[in-house]
Parts: sequence; C-alpha cells; structure tokens
Amino acid sequence: MGGILLKNRTNLNNMNRIITLSITLASIFNCKSENKKEKDQVYRAVKVSQSIILPNYILWGLNRLTLVKSELEDSEKPEFLLSRTSTLQTAYASVNNIPVESGNYYRASIMVKKDDLGVGGFFGLRIIGDYPNRVDAVFDLENGLLKGVADVGEFFKGDAKIEDVGEGWYKCSLIAEVYSKKMKIILGPTSGFGKTITWEGTTKEKSSVYIIPSSLVLEELVIN
Repeated sequence: MGGILLKNRTNLNNMNRIITLSITLASIFNCKSENKKEKDQVYRAVKVSQSIILPNYILWGLNRLTLVKSELEDSEKPEFLLSRTSTLQTAYASVNNIPVESGNYYRASIMVKKDDLGVGGFFGLRIIGDYPNRVDAVFDLENGLLKGVADVGEFFKGDAKIEDVGEGWYKCSLIAEVYSKKMKIILGPTSGFGKTITWEGTTKEKSSVYIIPSSLVLEELVIN
C-alpha cells in the first residue's frame, strides 16, 4: 500500500513539473508574441506629422565612397552608383546636422537597387544622434529581406522595413525614437558578412549599390 502511495506521489510531482514547464513556455511564447506585435504596431499605427527638408546630395559627406550618375537614368529621378573605394576602412555617405525634436519618432527611407555586377547585395542605413546613440539596419537587396536591426545607447524601438517597388528597386526604411536635437543619416553599400552595428566597417570586396538620392526622405512620425 505504501508503495502505491509513493508511486502516485511521484506521478503527481512529475505532472506538476510538466504543468509548470508548460506555463513557463507559454509565458515565453506570449512575451515574444507581444514583442512582435509591438514591432508590427510601429508600422501599422503610423501617422506622418511632417517631412524634414534634407540637403541636396551634392552636400552629402562621402567617406571612401564615390557617387556616379548612371547612364541609364530616369530624367525625373536620376539614379547613381554608390561604390566603396576601400575594403580596409569604414565607408559611408552621411547627411549631417539635421535639426529634430528630441523624444520624437523619425523615419528615414530611400530607394535602393543591387548593382549589375552582383557585388552590392547589401545596403546599410543608420539614424544617429549624440554618439553612440543610434539605430542600424542592413537590407538584403538580392532577396528583398531585412537582414537585421540593432539599437545602441538611448535609442529605443528601432524598426526597419524593405518594400519591393518593382524593376529590382526596394524602398528601405528605418524608424527610430530619437533623443537628440540633431541627428545624422548614414548610408552605404556593405558586404552583409559583419555585424549590423558595424556594417560600414571593413569588407572583403568593394561593394556598390544603385540609389536614387532624391528619394531620400526623413519624416517625423506620430505613433499611437
């Protein structure tokens, strides 16, 4: 009789462990689902409060990059080939000292396409405030996918999106909650092999991408 009671007690303990484990796993899954809902909500409940005027591409800073107008250009929206000139040092284009309201959401977006030679399959985009506060995103132009997003410092709720707009072109967008009175937009081709937060760093090849500079837009957002 005692053996039966001991066996029943053991079975009951095992069942309690299984129930506890199931509840724990369900809580983790629900937490992940809620986080995904928050990410999705960023793009579902967005209202543009204003567009920020950005300087002409002629005034962009080019760090170990060349920006050459394509021969097959659209007269309304000319496209340019943005190419790295170094594999051993950082390379990026920058739009500097953009005045913003601290604590607001901003979205930077631009039209990008992989180059004809197949060495420009990835594109990096960054919103940066007071160093080191920033949000980075890397986009896979070969497959039309978001490779990764990384938040650093006091920037929160960074999110990104890639949209196929046809003929090999993608609209690459990055959202960040900015805590600074001035910000920068950093962009450029990358290899996609390194970390998202260091996409502008050293690469194995001099990659390049096509961009439409006039399509670079910065918007202030209201997110409900």
